[in-house]
Amino acid sequence: MANKPKGYGTWDAALGLTLLGLAVLLFLALVSYQPSDLPSWAKLIYDSNVRSPIVHNLCGVVGAVVAGYLYFFFGAASYLWIIVFAGYGIAKLTTRNFLIRERLGWSFLFVLSGACLLQLQPWFLKGWNRAFRIEGPGGWIGKWVGERAFGGPLGEVGAPIVLGIVYLASLILAIGFHPISVLKSGWGGIKRHIAEREKRRMAAMEESERMDFEQRKLSRQAEKLERRLRKKVDPAQRQPDEAPPATLPEPRIIDATLPQERRPSLAEIESGRKKKGESKPSLSGLRLENYQLPPLDLLEPLDETGRRPADHDELRAVQGIILETLAHFGIKANAGNITRGPTITRFEVYPDSGVRVDRITSLERDIARATRAQRINIVAPIPGKDTVGIEIANASKVKVALRELLETSDWLRSGAKLPLGLGKDVYGQTIIADLAQMPHCLVAGTTGSGKSVCINSMIASLLFRYTPEELRFIMIDPKVVEMQIYNELPHLVTPVVTDPKKVLLALRWVVDEMELRYQIFAKTAVRNITGFNERPLPKSQKELDAEKSNGVEGPENSAEAPGREESGNEALPVGVPRDEDLIIPERMPYIVVIIDELADLMQTAPADVEGAIARITQMARAAGIHLIVATQTPRADVVTGIIKANIPSRIAFQVASGLDSRVILDQKGAEKLLGQGDMLYLPPATSTLVRAQGVLVTDEEIRRLVAFVASQAKPKFEASIHERLNNAPVEEDVTDEDEELVQKVLEIMKQERRASTSLFQRRLRLGYTRAARIVDVLEQRGIVGPRDGVKDREILVDLDTLP
Repeated sequence: MANKPKGYGTWDAALGLTLLGLAVLLFLALVSYQPSDLPSWAKLIYDSNVRSPIVHNLCGVVGAVVAGYLYFFFGAASYLWIIVFAGYGIAKLTTRNFLIRERLGWSFLFVLSGACLLQLQPWFLKGWNRAFRIEGPGGWIGKWVGERAFGGPLGEVGAPIVLGIVYLASLILAIGFHPISVLKSGWGGIKRHIAEREKRRMAAMEESERMDFEQRKLSRQAEKLERRLRKKVDPAQRQPDEAPPATLPEPRIIDATLPQERRPSLAEIESGRKKKGESKPSLSGLRLENYQLPPLDLLEPLDETGRRPADHDELRAVQGIILETLAHFGIKANAGNITRGPTITRFEVYPDSGVRVDRITSLERDIARATRAQRINIVAPIPGKDTVGIEIANASKVKVALRELLETSDWLRSGAKLPLGLGKDVYGQTIIADLAQMPHCLVAGTTGSGKSVCINSMIASLLFRYTPEELRFIMIDPKVVEMQIYNELPHLVTPVVTDPKKVLLALRWVVDEMELRYQIFAKTAVRNITGFNERPLPKSQKELDAEKSNGVEGPENSAEAPGREESGNEALPVGVPRDEDLIIPERMPYIVVIIDELADLMQTAPADVEGAIARITQMARAAGIHLIVATQTPRADVVTGIIKANIPSRIAFQVASGLDSRVILDQKGAEKLLGQGDMLYLPPATSTLVRAQGVLVTDEEIRRLVAFVASQAKPKFEASIHERLNNAPVEEDVTDEDEELVQKVLEIMKQERRASTSLFQRRLRLGYTRAARIVDVLEQRGIVGPRDGVKDREILVDLDTLP
């Protein structure tokens, strides 16, 4: 008996059956557990006066007590004990020399870590604490070991990772099997089963069938080897019509010019927004009781006659030519999507792995020759994609009308504070910019490229959205031809400024208004115009308004009541330096300053204009003052580095050279545009250019729009700036003798590089009055700056360029 080898003993079989029976009983006790089945002495796990006279547990009172204590300590992890008992029972029945005592500790650790993991997970079983009167899904152990001992020191992420490692490690040690060995043996069994089945099938075949089967198998292997060798030896000889790799998506043709579903007009959506008596009082004191936003009927309806579907065969043929040209120069590429936009069609190609995109860019002229295109542009790569885009101009352009853009859901649902309808991109997506986020914009392009139309579309977009109470314009038009049509707008702070010598006064007023608004913000403890306009009005102010409406004289002149402008002729208050004299309005309107031609202003007084623009663009965003600057002369001395640094959002239309494009966008690309609204848009806070077709609004549409707005209210110009511009000194007639002295003074300034009355007195032997007269002439001509104490006058122009 002592030398009898161990094997399947009767005690092992009995213990295995006992463990299986315990697993079944435990399962029945857990699934049928109800807290009311517990006896009254089990107050540790359930303390309640509600006791059921009938025990519902399938295993009686003993089962209820065992299940209750397991739920109390381990929560839902109690079911893991069923797995442990059942696993050990099966192992005792089927495995020789299986020892439980070596694995019992690991089994307990397996259940304990499982309880902790169940307590830390946030997804399910969260209602068990109420149903079973326990600490949570993991019971008492999960609460105090999982959350307190592990969750506190290790955190919400570290604790589950550590407990997960303990859980898996204890499971492996408890079962005594290596998981990789189990997987390998399982996969080996599957492979042996497949091989045996194939062997039996081959044995059942006839001789001829086996020969045919082997022949087909060898043919498939030979084809795979041939394709692999062809790709490795000759990668550039792939024909354009060869099917692309299976990993690439199927090429699609997208026609972004097709008419879209009609949308309700803005007038219909906004019909109830601006009713009588609902307008908010603004900083201007201007109250328009019956003002209505312009309807979209003022714009021409969309003309869909010229919008024909794209010829898919023709587009695929052009793409085939592009792929064939690339293959001719040893560049392997696959066909991608084709997108037909309003102005251009973009052909996308997938370069093969290892192909530099610079090689495709260098073939721009060769691709243009092969496709017979007048001008192409290569985007390598397309931002956000792994493709290269070849953009070819369409034979006929599709107009993007302003009404079409204003009827889209993008415009109607836009959350922009100052929305600007700019156009549509290559993929037909509307571009709605927010001037409040820009917060300033630079528009540049040659004559006829679409710059003026873009400015008109911006103004029209704001007129369709805002009343004169909410938005005011300051328009500067040195060319005297673009903005005279807007002189009747009630939104204007002052008539359109056309004299370049008065522009600086207008810009200085904007700076003063900005500083005044910041004083008001500090007084009312708000940070920006949005917070100021959304702040609740003081209760005392409402009472004063009620008394005033009832004819009762209130303390409106007292220091406690917010001040108001008494005169109706003043659109905006004049700031005063003392805080106690600040006029606190109820609301403030946005102010948009539009400069149509920056080059004319920079020739008059470049230093002062540049300084004023820089100060406005640096600080005016929070004050609700925004600047739109346009120029058709994008030179470095016009669009200076200071101006560009403070105007991050830019729109470039067609320019003459790549150097002009770099001045506007800091990169090339605008010289390849096609004109007539084709533009590159640089959104704020990004360096990715968006090519788009600018929106079209005709002069007749602008006239109808201005006439509708002007018929409801007359302009109320701001008194301070209006008086400042009208009383600006006009340059007196200069005699020939004085003109001769001016030329001599300019020579002295070129030599000395400074300007002062005393310097001219000494060098020309003039009296003070005569020398001061010459300095005044220079100041009127914008050559020197104003007087600044005892300092020399600032020279505002490049003296070397003067005659």
